[in-house]
Amino acid sequence: MAFDINQWLQNNTTDLHGRVVVMTGAAGGLGSVVTRHLLKAHAKVIMLERNVEKMENLRKQLLEEMPTAEIEIMQVDLNQIKSINQVITQLVTQRIDYLILNAGVYNVPITTSELGYNNVFQINFVGQYYLTKQLLPALQRTKGKVVLVSSIAASYYGKLDENDIDYTKHEKKSKIYGNSKRFIMFALAELFKERDDVSLSIVHPGITLTPMTNARHNEFIKFLMKLFFPKAEVAALNIVRGVFEDLNNDEWIGPRFLRVWGVPTISKLPESTAVERAKIFNLAENICKLITSSKDFN
Repeated sequence: MAFDINQWLQNNTTDLHGRVVVMTGAAGGLGSVVTRHLLKAHAKVIMLERNVEKMENLRKQLLEEMPTAEIEIMQVDLNQIKSINQVITQLVTQRIDYLILNAGVYNVPITTSELGYNNVFQINFVGQYYLTKQLLPALQRTKGKVVLVSSIAASYYGKLDENDIDYTKHEKKSKIYGNSKRFIMFALAELFKERDDVSLSIVHPGITLTPMTNARHNEFIKFLMKLFFPKAEVAALNIVRGVFEDLNNDEWIGPRFLRVWGVPTISKLPESTAVERAKIFNLAENICKLITSSKDFN
């Protein structure tokens, strides 16, 4: 029997009328599905993306489906601190109930950011951690929640290397990506472990074919992924559950079986040491201090 997405949503979501969701990567493969689900739950969604045309096209499509939906778009380049600061200025005084960190890059040409890190590390970790820190005042006012979309690559490929923090010396794109996801996951876990004014849900969607994964595989592999792995519409439910589910500091949500198939289920985060977490968190905090104290980024 086919999995009934609508029935799952009916059983696992509630009405979000009056709530505001800010989401990075909101018009991407998984992001667009989550955006649609949250609009159907009557939330207002503020989409953050670099590609304005992609956001405009999605907004037009969604408004045709749901004419009364509240959708706002804001352009942001997570690889550019000034761009992030411009969005922060617009958002920090607004109501924010949920901040979903869904943006991520994988198979892209590697460049060096203004902070000296590779662009994958900058976008997946630095930019989104900094955005979260700066939007905490808005989230505190609503006792809001941050939902981080992590990846199983964070456990398979990520491992702190103090001699190569952003994994620029690694040739495999999977390791560079996994490392960046590990950093954002444990930095935020440390940031929120003692807080009671803003909560955190970490999720991972498993393996699915999206524009990001589509760019890294040949046609045969993509055919197999379509055949054997969940569709984006199912994988996105892990993110949706993160919006509505409160988790402990050592938990995340992902597919039930082998982290790939099945309904969204709570399990333990990948293993890490207290020392590794502390070092990742301290780096994140020091980067934020550097950004806020430098005139170059304002």
